[in-house]
Amino acid sequence: MALIQVDLPSKALGMMQAVSVILPQLPSADAPAHRFPVCVLLHNLSMNHTIWPRMTGIERYAARLGLAVVMPDSLLSSYADMAHGGRYFTYIADELLPAMRRLFPLSLAREETMIAGCSMGGYGAIKIGLNRPETFGTIGSLSCGYTSITTFIGRKDDRGLSLQYLTFEEDGLARESADTAEKARRLARGEGPAPRIFISCGSEDRILLENAREARDFFSAIPGDPFDFVYEEHPGGHNWTYWDSHICDFFRYAGYAERADTIF
Repeated sequence: MALIQVDLPSKALGMMQAVSVILPQLPSADAPAHRFPVCVLLHNLSMNHTIWPRMTGIERYAARLGLAVVMPDSLLSSYADMAHGGRYFTYIADELLPAMRRLFPLSLAREETMIAGCSMGGYGAIKIGLNRPETFGTIGSLSCGYTSITTFIGRKDDRGLSLQYLTFEEDGLARESADTAEKARRLARGEGPAPRIFISCGSEDRILLENAREARDFFSAIPGDPFDFVYEEHPGGHNWTYWDSHICDFFRYAGYAERADTIF
């Protein structure tokens, strides 16, 4: 297994971007060429692309499952095209995977391409996955739903500015959430492929449990269960202990059971 740090140019952002990549190794140099299933894994607020390998066993889990994991940086963007900042939605939704596939042997198949994240990253995963259903076959959110938390990003700094204003303008967050919900409704009506959706949240999460349950109620109410929707709550809070404990629940949901022939 390799943990690779990549810097690549982004046209959408107009600057270089750092990406961490976990890549399985073939058993030998002469082994047949192989493209690995891939998960784009998004970080939470105030962290960056390095945090998943630092705080969890994601490298060991990916090795057991034979998965490649692509971890981009998004700063404090809420994975949006910011009103006063970078176009992080466009970068991750449209630029990231094509660039990674030019560098690494990543699967081209929708059914082998996932997007997931924790907290802000879970919010971003649902938003990006529903808006690019032709790219992502499975979506995973740990400790968030398809809405953000206004009580936090709405707080103003000593300049009188808030993350909500910088990212969405003052009234744009509700519109963005409504757009995501409407996209889900259109996919449920057959206006595009419906990705599978998994949400997990700690029952003692004091930050985003309400948002996760809002998503639970929304997706559970869609007739016919077009998203093969699964919602889980387990004991735990809004922290890396929970996310490390339950990221593999998402991988199992996506169809990747642990293999006996571990790579290392």
